[in-house]
Amino acid sequence: MRGEVRTALLLVIAIIVALIIDFPLIWMIISSFKTYEEIFRIPIVYIPSKITLRHYAKALRVGVARAFMNSILLAMMTSLLTITIALLPAYSFSRFNFRGKYPMLLSLLITQAFPQIVFVIPMLLILKRIGLINTLPGVAISYLPFTTPVVVWILINFFNSIPKELEEAALVDGCGRIRAFFNVVLPLSAPSIAAAGVYAFVVAWSELMFQLTFLTTPEKMTLSVFLTSFMAQYQTRWGPLFAGCVITSIPPIVFFLLLQKYFVKGLTAGAIKG
Repeated sequence: MRGEVRTALLLVIAIIVALIIDFPLIWMIISSFKTYEEIFRIPIVYIPSKITLRHYAKALRVGVARAFMNSILLAMMTSLLTITIALLPAYSFSRFNFRGKYPMLLSLLITQAFPQIVFVIPMLLILKRIGLINTLPGVAISYLPFTTPVVVWILINFFNSIPKELEEAALVDGCGRIRAFFNVVLPLSAPSIAAAGVYAFVVAWSELMFQLTFLTTPEKMTLSVFLTSFMAQYQTRWGPLFAGCVITSIPPIVFFLLLQKYFVKGLTAGAIKG
């Protein structure tokens, strides 16, 4: 009986904590269905008396669908580029010992210590030189210094948890090192790749500074940049802004829910040996 009471108490506490953490999201969703009168009313209206879709309609009229597709393309490109570039370095760090290995690993972490704004001007000059200013691939490339080091560490931890004996058996059977990697290690790496993909996707999806700097035309506008159009110097259009934020939050949530088990397994890979 005492155990049941304790479990029920912990469950209540967990629900309260979850509600506190999720309150901004809940408030945003509720406010997106309020009229302007109820958004600004004092005392605060917590439950709208009349649900309206006018804010979503406004967001659709001013181009949220196009910005949504641009953000999807940008996030997917960033995920694919990051994973493609990080796979072989992570495998090399996991399986081989060579001079300078640990300083190189440390240098990956050092890159994360610099603020993003430091890279704006150098990256702008690089993209201008190679002709990728105002392009989604250019912005995806600009994210690689931030996403690749973290993804390399995620993959290293997972590769460390894969027994080397599996590759050695493949080598004995005549596979080369590269073929053993693609035929043996890579199929077992789906959880870590999913975790890495989710991380890179969310970084590209939610980032603003690079997108606002490198994308200069409305046709290339992403959701992060699109939402800033509702904020002016003297007025903020809260209704469409709330609606746009709700739309923006849907893909990362869906992506995470679909890959949740792989994401958790990938992040914890290598933490326990056995």
